[in-house]
Amino acid sequence: MNAPHSPAPVALPPAGPSERARKRLVTVVLVIYLLAIFEGSLRKYAFPQFSQFIFFIRDPFLLYAYLLATRHGFWPRQNMYFALSVFMCGLGVLLLAMQIMTGSYSEHRVLLGAYGWRSYFLYIPLAFLVGEQFRSADLLRFARVTLLLAAPIGVLVVMQFFAPIDSPINVGTAEEAELKFKGMVVTSEHVRPAGPFTSNAGQQQFVTTAFALLLAFLIAPAQRQKIGKLVLVIAAGGILSCVALSGSRGTMLQTGMIAMFALAIAVVGRGTALKAKAFALPASLAAAAIVLYPIVFPAGFDAFVARWNAADAYESRGFEGGVFGRALYSVIDFLRLVDDTPLLGYGLGFGGNASNRLGAMIDGIKPWDLAETDFARHMVDLGPLLGILFVVYRVALVVWLARLVLAATRRVSDPLPMMLFAYAFYVVLLGQITGNGSINVYGWLFMGLCIAAAREALQSNRPTVLVPTAQAPRSWPRWLSRPPVGRATAPQRSVGSRPGRP
Repeated sequence: MNAPHSPAPVALPPAGPSERARKRLVTVVLVIYLLAIFEGSLRKYAFPQFSQFIFFIRDPFLLYAYLLATRHGFWPRQNMYFALSVFMCGLGVLLLAMQIMTGSYSEHRVLLGAYGWRSYFLYIPLAFLVGEQFRSADLLRFARVTLLLAAPIGVLVVMQFFAPIDSPINVGTAEEAELKFKGMVVTSEHVRPAGPFTSNAGQQQFVTTAFALLLAFLIAPAQRQKIGKLVLVIAAGGILSCVALSGSRGTMLQTGMIAMFALAIAVVGRGTALKAKAFALPASLAAAAIVLYPIVFPAGFDAFVARWNAADAYESRGFEGGVFGRALYSVIDFLRLVDDTPLLGYGLGFGGNASNRLGAMIDGIKPWDLAETDFARHMVDLGPLLGILFVVYRVALVVWLARLVLAATRRVSDPLPMMLFAYAFYVVLLGQITGNGSINVYGWLFMGLCIAAAREALQSNRPTVLVPTAQAPRSWPRWLSRPPVGRATAPQRSVGSRPGRP
């Protein structure tokens, strides 16, 4: 009897021009992401004399990504929030022109205006582009890169924490004092490590996003195999080291909040095994952290406790409820500026960090001093009317994203959408997304990754049929945008309807 022949491998058809362009787009976005992480290292260690120019190194790649999307029709269709983001880009240019023409003379107005427009509007479309075009393999690629970087960044953080505050590894290699980066300190002996970034704020974004991805892949066994157990173990060591030595209450609280969202999967998730892991893993990590933190990282624990007590004592004099009262204050702080701010604001960019560094003043006022929170910054930069509308836009975005993620989590045993949402929702809603360059790119990029993860999860749970190109498919729920015409998708039905119901 002849042995059965193994089936011949089936050759996959070559990717068409559109798919090649899409993969190029993914690569460009990955470059933007890596530059967001290592831009600070270039500014601090490699080329400190060109620090101000390197700050904008990501922008040409972003514009190229937008060009690719425009040429190949990659932008989402019929998405109200994306359309609003494009409209706001144009409105921001008009506002800047009106501020320049009607405002008092300032040599900083044009420079800060261009910087402010970039901080507010340039990166928002990236979220919708990533959300529309990224596939599961692309999300896995981003996650793997992030987790592979966690270990070396953890080593760098350890070196920074135990090095003298004014050592080159902390302040950079520049000889001129004005080009050195002086970060925040935890105690008189320890700095808040900035990792490869120029500030602790950027390092916090890396640590919290890496922690969210780590939990997502630890909870789901099938996803864990795609990354590799060894990679996850080594990444966990790097991430937990970064958290333990961060000296940052924000990092601690945000990682704790992400763990709470993992617990939420145990309530709304799909599948008994997934729910059990979503409950047991965060609870086990929390218990282990409480026991091992002072034992494994005694210096980090002592520094963090000293920092917490000092900050709590200071905040208790100004805010009821300490750190939590301060967090609540950030939600309503902008209201004090509604009646006292010019209709067109003081000027785009005048509420950001660049305004403080330049010492910008308008009519004897330092607008940066008025912007204690991001919502207050909107009043300073945009004026009360447009500032409130921008606040509403941020809130509406988070509500829209929450509905999408909840739908995906209920239908598919995949924790990735919820864990990405655990980071993105806070940054988009309340984070300093218009005041810090690292938070800006991280917030919009990871919102896009969250949209993509939820969309992929929803599509993977539906039978695939080919829709004629003359018909616009609907693979998302009705209240979401539609993917490009002609893609494989599921039969159409309204959200909430049952099979068989018209």
